[in-house]
Amino acid sequence: MTNTPLPLGQFRTNAYSQAGEDGILTEIFDRLGVDQGTFCEFGAWDGKHLSNTFAFYKKGWGGWYIEGEAARVEDLKRNADRPNVENIQAWVMRSGAGTLDNILTDSKLYRDGTLTNLDLLSIDIDSDDLAIWKSVKAFRPKVVIIEINPTIPIDVFFENPEGEFKGNSARSTYEFARSQGYGLVATTACNMIFVDLRLPDQPLPILDLTDVSLVFGTRYFFGFDGSLIIKQANDEGPHQVPDIIRVPWNGARFAQPVARTFRTTSHGKWMRRLWHFLSRIRLTLMHPIATLTGSVHRS
Repeated sequence: MTNTPLPLGQFRTNAYSQAGEDGILTEIFDRLGVDQGTFCEFGAWDGKHLSNTFAFYKKGWGGWYIEGEAARVEDLKRNADRPNVENIQAWVMRSGAGTLDNILTDSKLYRDGTLTNLDLLSIDIDSDDLAIWKSVKAFRPKVVIIEINPTIPIDVFFENPEGEFKGNSARSTYEFARSQGYGLVATTACNMIFVDLRLPDQPLPILDLTDVSLVFGTRYFFGFDGSLIIKQANDEGPHQVPDIIRVPWNGARFAQPVARTFRTTSHGKWMRRLWHFLSRIRLTLMHPIATLTGSVHRS
């Protein structure tokens, strides 16, 4: 009888990564038979902080770290100082001279023939992650780990508007990956991990986006009573309706959108009218232009 390999999610461990990516990626490359490979990580910070590739750097892999902020690049140079690694200060763009293709093919290690392929591409910039993957033509990584916005439901198509910091949905990322011949093999709280299906004897199980073994992050949604609910995806435990909510990305805090008194569907007609009237006054005071122009979402 053939032993079925353990699901990749069971290998989640962190040496430098945020949500178990180090362990999953290590297991992936063990199964692929890649011992000494090549990586590229942009949005690299100092190379170590929440890095999906620094564990491979420590194993002797070569590659590129790309970071836009000068101070972080100086930290990069201190943390990743080896001849087979190139630290590049640049902002990776979805088009023009700053595409990943242009940055890498113009790098010293590429031009001198030291690094010419990619085994692992790590994309984490909180914005144009998907658009930049779409722009990559000169390289075909064996494995791509890419950040998504996990608060977006998995049936929603959403791509980050250019120049904004909204993130991309799992659905949009998954469908693009499939169109390019990549299969989904694992997820973590904020990342999806894909493998090139064109690899010979590809040994990894390919998952559908709805596979129950996949891990996704926190969900935010409204109850019929107007309460904003926080629930961990795939968690059968209790939900939360905190009075003060912390925005998951920037740390800002705000109160529940609907006051506790009005969080019900059982109010009589006059109470509902009073709440609508009070909420309209509050909206007018806080957002007068939106109220006057009618640019308020109505579901």
